[in-house]
Amino acid sequence: MKGQLPPTGKMILESEESQWRMLVRGLINELITSAIIERPGETKVRIRLIITEIMAPENKLEKTRCVTLSNLQQEMANGLSRISEYVVNLTESNKWIFIGRIEGEEKKPIIIAYYPVLQMTVYSQKLAGESVNNFSPFTSLN
Repeated sequence: MKGQLPPTGKMILESEESQWRMLVRGLINELITSAIIERPGETKVRIRLIITEIMAPENKLEKTRCVTLSNLQQEMANGLSRISEYVVNLTESNKWIFIGRIEGEEKKPIIIAYYPVLQMTVYSQKLAGESVNNFSPFTSLN
């Protein structure tokens, strides 16, 4: 693949939960798959991915607290905070997290989050100024 990918964006991951579960259960050491990414102003590109770690929704414990600052009445801001917390926690509680690398001329670490509730997959790749250790604690990216 020629050209740069945006550092963060949406993608279509070309694998499915049954394959993800094989890696989660330790039946395979890595998942070789691909994804489609649309670069701004360009056509879609397919990238090759090596996924080395997957965190299934049931294996994560996350809770988000939201505080809404508003020029509206404090009671309304409090209600909006509760709504935001509900939506964020609903979305986050079902999230899958993938750790791996983009294969190609230059292997590049990537973190991917799949949100089933939204039917959306978002990635973030390591920036040039970031160290691998600051990007992810997983040694499989080294």
